[in-house]
Amino acid sequence: MGIPVCVPVIPANAKKYVSAVIDKNWVSSLCLDEEVNYLKKLEDGFAAFVGVKHASAVTNGTTALDLAVATLKIGFGDEVIVPSFTMIASASCVCHHGAKPVFVDSDPETWCIDADKIEVAITEKTKAIIPVHIYGYPCDMDKIMEIARRHHIHVIEDAAEAIGTEYKGKKAGSIGDISCFSFYANKMMTSGEGGMVVTNDDILAQRVSMLKDQAFGEPRFIHSDIGFNFRMNNLTAAYAYASFEEVSDYIEKRTRNAGLYNEALASIKGIILPPKSGEGIINSYWMYGILIDEQSYGKSKTDVRQILKSMYGIDTRDFFYPMHKQPVMTARGYVKEGTIMPVAEMLWEQGLYLPSSTNLTEEQIAYIADALKKIKK
Repeated sequence: MGIPVCVPVIPANAKKYVSAVIDKNWVSSLCLDEEVNYLKKLEDGFAAFVGVKHASAVTNGTTALDLAVATLKIGFGDEVIVPSFTMIASASCVCHHGAKPVFVDSDPETWCIDADKIEVAITEKTKAIIPVHIYGYPCDMDKIMEIARRHHIHVIEDAAEAIGTEYKGKKAGSIGDISCFSFYANKMMTSGEGGMVVTNDDILAQRVSMLKDQAFGEPRFIHSDIGFNFRMNNLTAAYAYASFEEVSDYIEKRTRNAGLYNEALASIKGIILPPKSGEGIINSYWMYGILIDEQSYGKSKTDVRQILKSMYGIDTRDFFYPMHKQPVMTARGYVKEGTIMPVAEMLWEQGLYLPSSTNLTEEQIAYIADALKKIKK
């Protein structure tokens, strides 16, 4: 039984909507036919889902982050606080604009940025914080927003992994000044690539729309700023909208699968389960991650990954390699070589995520859990 890490679901209406766009020949980022204007349908629908006023579709989650940084006019000489434990796009978006990422360790319970360690990293150069909701679990946004407001700095929510995640009754992405989502193939909803920038701020929303479209002005070819071509096209939006129509079902299925994993793995000594939903917190479980305590389990994370693949055909992925240990970050002087962030390093050394497809079956989850029991024995 071969089980990949994540297989995207093909939405029921994907062919219908994409074909309609092709038939009417509105395939670019401009569509003047209301019936097939899936860009507008996607943006309006997603904004309502997250609970914000504005949503702007872009080419992917990475360009969403780049656009957010540019929208806030962050550049040379500025600093942005970023968790060390994250995917590199959360930091590279800062580097692309000449600013410096300042890394902060993670909370060992939530795996997200440790809000208690943010304030000591703030300097007079700090312009923003980028909290990343890791694997579907939300950051401590109350504390992060309070710190940001007190120091008059912006908050860019990286909600790429958190479609459907909730924090105290609010959807992830609705709390910060500006927020970013990804529609990559393994995300909760997908268009293969694609992403979204959302905000409640009218001025920021206007600047996002302008910058993602080459910063065209009035007249069109007069430019007062340097922009980008980060526009999503209507073909991609048609597929994304078909996926969006089913997103609540996808969230429910991944949450159910996480519950099955929790039940099946709870008794295995040496396996630490992911942070669970609790009071005011809904983990959307974008990926189901676990930690392997080598001393208790008897084998290392690396050994477990290799055996799962070679003996059982089960694919897994490593957790993120910490940003403060990335060769490019030390080479560019963003962080001193030898810097220690024990939680981020522990998560890398012990963490892996198991197959997390939306349509993963109960039989497959039982097979994976049984394999982990046998490996321990």
